[in-house]
Amino acid sequence: MKIIIQIPCFNEEGQLKKIISEIKASVDQSLYNYQIVIIDDGSEDNTVKIAKENNVDKIISFKRNMGLGYAFDQGINFAKNEQADILIHTDADNQYQSKYIPKLIESIKKSDADIVVGVRDFDNIDHFSWSKKILQKIGSRVVRIISGQKISDASSGFRAYSKKAIHNLQINSNYTYTLETLIQAKEKGLIINQIPIEINPPTRKSRLFNSITEFVAKQMLIICKAFLLYKPLHFFSTLAVLPFLTGNLAIFRFIYFYGIGDGDGYIQSLILGVALLLLGVLLFFMGLLGYLIKDIKKTIQTKKE
Repeated sequence: MKIIIQIPCFNEEGQLKKIISEIKASVDQSLYNYQIVIIDDGSEDNTVKIAKENNVDKIISFKRNMGLGYAFDQGINFAKNEQADILIHTDADNQYQSKYIPKLIESIKKSDADIVVGVRDFDNIDHFSWSKKILQKIGSRVVRIISGQKISDASSGFRAYSKKAIHNLQINSNYTYTLETLIQAKEKGLIINQIPIEINPPTRKSRLFNSITEFVAKQMLIICKAFLLYKPLHFFSTLAVLPFLTGNLAIFRFIYFYGIGDGDGYIQSLILGVALLLLGVLLFFMGLLGYLIKDIKKTIQTKKE
């Protein structure tokens, strides 16, 4: 069984040696046939040099910083080309404890899960602010509703992917991959499992966002984009509800006053109502068209496989 452990890096010279050594100490090479793959996302420090000095198996380098989502997607493509059976993803800041990697591997091997997420206990993480804890829980709940699967830590980057997941997942965001892969899972027929983990104290500030406002905005954008791509009928139908109902109310308002002989003064309600009603119908048919396109693409992909 071939296992790839990928670590995306952007200027991680301070932590890379430590995480590589901890992986090698935690994952027995005699039990698991694994490779450590460093994905250098345009680093400008000694990240690549340290990776070479610590004898990693593969280094994939980009000329400039492309983002975590792009780095993950390139790692998926590499694992696919290498015919890997399991892909492990962890972060270069050493947030996630490498001792849990064998548990991720065994969870894939011994269950029918295609994605196994190492979930953090937010309530017991002292360096997380109360606002971040709440937002993490809300985000996980939203993704859980959309994906229809049990997920208590949707933003965790400590995960294992089966061969089926490797060959079916495709990332459309350069920012990150965590939410999109989980939302895709149901559409791709992938099963998600989770294991509890502990994390290390922070070694640096997050590079994915500079403030809570930016974090929320980017996460919501990813959720909306994934909803649009994978659940277009639900997405556009939801958007259509407000103009459709408001349009009907405006039309009924005109009909009421017209019935009592005062319709001329409320002709604007009729115009507005018809416009909103048409907008609602248009949005619904856009969702229907998106659903049909998605269904056709899925049929073509199934035939190719």
